[in-house]
Amino acid sequence: MKPTELLRFAFGGLWRQKVRTGLTLVGVTVGTCALAFSLGLGLGLRAFIDKEFQGRDDFWRVIVRVGEPTATPADVPPEKIAVHGEMADDRRDRIRDALTQKYLTEGLRKPPVPLTPEKIAAIAALPDVNEVRTYHTETGRAWLGDRSATGQVVAGRLGGLADRLTAGRLPESPDAAEVVLSEFTLYELGVCDDADLEAVIGKRLQVDVGGVQNAQPMALARALLGRLPGDDLSRAQALALAKLTAALPKSLDKFDLTPADRAALGTLLEKKPDADEPRRHDSGRTATGEYRIVGVVRLVTREERRKADPLTPWEIRQGTIFLPPGAGDQLFHQLPWGKDVGFVSAEVRVRPGGDLPGTVAAIEGLGYDTFSAMKWFNSAKKEVTLIAAGLNLFALIALFVAGIGITNTLVASVVERTREIGILKAVGATRGQVLGIFLAEGAVIGLLGSGLGLGLARLLVIPADGYVRQLIEQQIRGEQLLSETIFVFPGWLWAGAAGFAVLVTTAAAYYPARRAAGIDPIQALKYE
Repeated sequence: MKPTELLRFAFGGLWRQKVRTGLTLVGVTVGTCALAFSLGLGLGLRAFIDKEFQGRDDFWRVIVRVGEPTATPADVPPEKIAVHGEMADDRRDRIRDALTQKYLTEGLRKPPVPLTPEKIAAIAALPDVNEVRTYHTETGRAWLGDRSATGQVVAGRLGGLADRLTAGRLPESPDAAEVVLSEFTLYELGVCDDADLEAVIGKRLQVDVGGVQNAQPMALARALLGRLPGDDLSRAQALALAKLTAALPKSLDKFDLTPADRAALGTLLEKKPDADEPRRHDSGRTATGEYRIVGVVRLVTREERRKADPLTPWEIRQGTIFLPPGAGDQLFHQLPWGKDVGFVSAEVRVRPGGDLPGTVAAIEGLGYDTFSAMKWFNSAKKEVTLIAAGLNLFALIALFVAGIGITNTLVASVVERTREIGILKAVGATRGQVLGIFLAEGAVIGLLGSGLGLGLARLLVIPADGYVRQLIEQQIRGEQLLSETIFVFPGWLWAGAAGFAVLVTTAAAYYPARRAAGIDPIQALKYE
């Protein structure tokens, strides 16, 4: 029997059972449609996550912060956990473990690893790092004429302020002796009217940073004043107060004090910070610089803070007095901790397409905490994978049910066509040819059903894609999507879904095909 004749017999058998064949074909169509639809959605969501995350510059940013390293038992000095006395080894081990835990809990604190210029250079030298951005930040005081205002002084790249400018411009170069002020700082400096914002551009401003406000002499001066010296101090008053606090330790013998009181106060006022612990607030050092006001930025609103990108440097959001990086270095490096202690955070820009996980692991290996979009990315990929797996499982169940329908259809067909099978065998049809006829019927149903199912899936994608995009846009609050579609139908999916459907239907036809091939022709000819 030629292949064409085998196919003719197969089509003929299906045609004679139109209703049963049609219902089975519907089952295969629905199953294949569900499989192709779920696979296309799963692949599309994975591609969507990749493009929406990796297609944005923010994904390749890593915020590095100075962390608090956790001490381990290996860091405990041996003499601190030495166990004395005659005792069994197991008891000695238990007591040593208890001493170790107590020392770790109560006494041992590993010092944080500072973000020094050397460490910044080591991070910048990592293979996929394009740039490392740093910000100096310190509470300081701005002087405009005889008025002053305290604020957060920030020095670094100020491009993130461009969309908040209300007057003037940003500094022209990193080394320019220029400053950008928050509208709130100007308000505290007495610049209240809108018309005055433009008028302040070009004026000179003095900026002071350092630990003088928290030094012990100043603390004593605050106690003598009975209040906290605030922004109501004039420059002359502030300078006079600074001279008073500086001269106070040398003038104790002029006060009506007992020798014991004088000695106690002298020890207190002359105390210096530990050389091994260069704390900023104990240094008493102040750095001063004079700059030209070139820009004014508006405050960040509560709504903007709520919607803010968590990877945006907090210094840009919370600062009020902004200096370019070169000018800021010149100011902050006047302080003892400016170079030694370095920075509290840094922004690392990784090359798009580079090894972001490897870069993060390398930075954390240096002893720093990191914050990036990787956690959200991995979480989103995991959720999408689970959703796709669930959809695919339901699609496979639908195809399995369709396969059962095919088995039922062909078993019934074998019973109804017993006499026909006997005639075929009587005229010379072999067992393999009869088997092939029924397997061909299963394959034909799978081929037709998969074609219809794939076409139906492609049609359903049109409204489904718009619906899913609308849901996503509502979640991201109107942000522009980078992806054009949520569904993806690569060529292998078409071929794979069709091939799988044909495989399932052919396998479902195997049992009735074997039953048909095993029919005794003599008994079949007697069958009514």
